Amino acid sequence: MLSWLHRIYQDLATGQLGRDENGQRTATTGWLLEGMHAVVILVREVRRDRLTVRAAMLAYWTAVAIVPILLIGFTLSAPLGGTEAASGAVRRLLYDTILTDSVETVGTALDSMLAAANLRALGIVGVVGLMVIGSQLYFNAELAYNDIFRSSVRRSLLLRFTLFYAAITLAPAIMAFGFLASATLPDQVNVMRRAVPVMLTATVLVGAIRLLPNRRVSWTAALVGGLFSAVVFEVAKSGFTAYTTLMGTQDSMAGVYGSLAFLPVFLLWLQIVWMVVLIGVELAFITENYHQLVDAQRRDIGDPNSRHRRADGFFGLGLLGVIARAWKDHQPTFDTDRLSAETGADPRHVQAALDALEAGGLLTQTEDKHYVMARAPDQLTAAEVLECWRRISAPAVQPGSASADVIRDAERAVEMALSDPGSWIPLAPAEIRRLIPPEPDRRPDRPTRG
Repeated sequence: MLSWLHRIYQDLATGQLGRDENGQRTATTGWLLEGMHAVVILVREVRRDRLTVRAAMLAYWTAVAIVPILLIGFTLSAPLGGTEAASGAVRRLLYDTILTDSVETVGTALDSMLAAANLRALGIVGVVGLMVIGSQLYFNAELAYNDIFRSSVRRSLLLRFTLFYAAITLAPAIMAFGFLASATLPDQVNVMRRAVPVMLTATVLVGAIRLLPNRRVSWTAALVGGLFSAVVFEVAKSGFTAYTTLMGTQDSMAGVYGSLAFLPVFLLWLQIVWMVVLIGVELAFITENYHQLVDAQRRDIGDPNSRHRRADGFFGLGLLGVIARAWKDHQPTFDTDRLSAETGADPRHVQAALDALEAGGLLTQTEDKHYVMARAPDQLTAAEVLECWRRISAPAVQPGSASADVIRDAERAVEMALSDPGSWIPLAPAEIRRLIPPEPDRRPDRPTRG
């Protein structure tokens, strides 16, 4: 079935199907092919980022960190004005939002754990330990978001920990105030109370896509990814309950695990939740880089070696050439999106090359996540760029081996051929205009006054 669909996709992309009697692609074929491009890109990115593995890891950290996060969050937010009744209502709202009916016993277990816990008895060391454990969920989620967007986590550990602390203390207080405000609404607007869990899920997911990646993410991309995950999440809640009821999962687990039967079901549910969330992040990444990814996919259809292609030194040199030409034209900074758009390359190949060039000291990153040359490009040779790339990215070989001798001789040959500073920089548009001779004045001669 999959091979048949793949064959149809290739025939549509290469023009062997979907053309009219004049040999032109029909509008229906164009829309169908565009949708198939998007689906193929999404499947490829999900496999490349190993979302199933990431979802399992995040499910584990959620199970480990959920009690410390709830305990610290509700305890530290109490001085902000939250009452015990409001805290209980917020906990129920969280359970209704996150948990499905088949794992509703988890909410009772969490309430029992929270009631038995006492931060004062733990002391400062114990509280710090709980915060470290709870922060691991935030750190791993932040890492997953940045890996999907091909960004490096460049925030300091102190800043990341501060953001985590602010999230777990302010979020319960804000939710409590919102709950108390909604409780004052008349009974005629009960529909709003039912919509609160959905609105809460969508708000959190959209905000996470906007804030967690260490790069600028447009509102359009964040809304597409966040709303998709929120809708699928609500569908998954009903579907998971129906599945566990139909298959008798709870009864079979009870026969194996006894009183702990809810734990494996809860872990399975958490992995489904994180898969839904991460697929939404992938959709946001595709939306943010849609044109570049589709253009690359169109080229990959007819390229049997597309899966083997990686950024190399010459690709990095080409990116530096674009940045250097703009530097000479007084436009010194570039971001990943602009480089991808100007080169037409896969954004992930561009980001991998930029990371290597930055690690080699040829590029630096500004506070607004733009890249700029670390030194004047007209004083830099192409041989230095390639040597730097090889030092950063190439596998190491044993010194004195035959392989090392061949590499050394090749590097010397490249250095001799590409040793002129600045010769690798393409001409800037202003310089190109200066090299073009002016057109002759074709206006007719005006008669002179005699």
